[in-house]
Amino acid sequence: MEGYEVLNRALMPVDQVIGLGIDALKKAGLYDPLKGKVNNSVKSMLRKSFDKQYSLEVIGEENIPATGGCIIASNHRSWLDAQVLGVATERRTYFVAKADFKEWPMLRRMIDFFDGIYVKRGGDTEAMLQIIQAVNDGKVVVIFPEGTIPGEEDIPRWDVEKDTGLLKGHSGAVRIAMATGAPIIPCGLSGTSQAYPPEAYPRMEIFPPIPKAAPVTIRFGKPIYFKKAAKEVTRDELGKLTKKVMLSISELVDFTRDYVPTVIPIRDRTEPTSLPRYAFTRSPKGLKAGEKAPLGVLVLHGFTSDVHCVDPLVPFLDAEDLPYRLPILRGHGTKYQDLQGVGNRDWFEDGENALLDLYRECDKILVVGLSMGGLVALELAARHRDKVAGVASVAAAVKFQDPLAFLTPVMARFVKFWPSPNAYNDDECRKRENRNYPKFATSAFASLWEYSQKVQNLLSFVKAPIVILETKRDQVVAPVSASIIHHKVSSKDKNLVWFEKSGHEMFLDNEATAVTQTVMTFIRRIRAQQA
Repeated sequence: MEGYEVLNRALMPVDQVIGLGIDALKKAGLYDPLKGKVNNSVKSMLRKSFDKQYSLEVIGEENIPATGGCIIASNHRSWLDAQVLGVATERRTYFVAKADFKEWPMLRRMIDFFDGIYVKRGGDTEAMLQIIQAVNDGKVVVIFPEGTIPGEEDIPRWDVEKDTGLLKGHSGAVRIAMATGAPIIPCGLSGTSQAYPPEAYPRMEIFPPIPKAAPVTIRFGKPIYFKKAAKEVTRDELGKLTKKVMLSISELVDFTRDYVPTVIPIRDRTEPTSLPRYAFTRSPKGLKAGEKAPLGVLVLHGFTSDVHCVDPLVPFLDAEDLPYRLPILRGHGTKYQDLQGVGNRDWFEDGENALLDLYRECDKILVVGLSMGGLVALELAARHRDKVAGVASVAAAVKFQDPLAFLTPVMARFVKFWPSPNAYNDDECRKRENRNYPKFATSAFASLWEYSQKVQNLLSFVKAPIVILETKRDQVVAPVSASIIHHKVSSKDKNLVWFEKSGHEMFLDNEATAVTQTVMTFIRRIRAQQA
């Protein structure tokens, strides 16, 4: 269950009590008169509060017509957006909200109290007619054309369009403007995501999830008019007109004040900035100049280990004539002291550079990751959804067996190194195969623990086919990690495979052959889909 769902359940009893009170007021004929009186009082009170807390600055309010209907089309960065927009202008505003909010306690009461209009996703003719009527009646209707907040739901903040810094706009605002002849007022919100990012709510990654004091600016642009459509407008025409609105909104936003500051246009990273050390590489053969192989495989090792813990895959990849990269992630493959000063951004950067290097030779990449490498593989799949064709997550370190692992950031201040845990259940295999570091830098493990928390919050952005391998006798990673991954990824094609005897080093321990074959079966299936 997601954090916001837990909060919603806790709020439901309060919501039901409020609902009983509203029903009583409606029966007494007092609810509607009360709404009219309270609305202005609440608006005045909130405006004073926001002026103080956010140094609220409103620019271009003169662009909103003094009378008559219009549509305010705004970017969407935070759950604060509707609140600050609701008090930004002298005119009363009516917000369009997704129909899902009818089930959200407290929030639905606010939307109803301020006469919000619910819209079902995927097309809602009834709601569209209701909005058109509201505009024709002279109301100011506020629409967020992006449809959601980047970083909320299963839409990562990096899915925005490169030229606008916004999610691709929906055409509703344009269709309403063409149906009514009313102007669209583009609006740019800056600073709201610093004050209250979606990482605070609804993703519940920041605690406590309360707004912070940060300057907020609302900038209204010049009205945009579209002629009433004499005939049905094509989808392409609607797309072009919507793009015009989104560009107008983008020009009003200061993206350096986002929760993650951005420079527009966004430069898409397609080339590696540097190459990691490779233990094994293989490039496509027999291709003409400019051609790419359909699929390449990136294999990522675990914490304190060398690539020996994943290199059993190499002869099978060679036999399948598959191009691949097996990088040695920073701080590894030398001596354990070299892990000092190294962290999860270094490991991710090495993995990303290896992926981009292989992408120059292959149309799609399948990423295999063991333990720490599993975390890198999952983040790569979240951030490079256009490049990653599949993920094989093997004992990914989402949660650790040691219940005191969360104390490592504190321990790292006093203890530099700590003995590495046993990762094998087969003692003979451990003696024969164990080339892992005998110790690890506690500062590096602290970064790994922080990474395990971060990746959990990225799992819903993973949409590629995935196979999740875990052993019930893992001594290092808590087996529940596999279930967490399986539950949270958005992949429609996902499979969880359990093993009964292996230790954490699944490619080398008791069931090594079965583990390797499971991964290779998945690779062959994805390859067949890419052919």
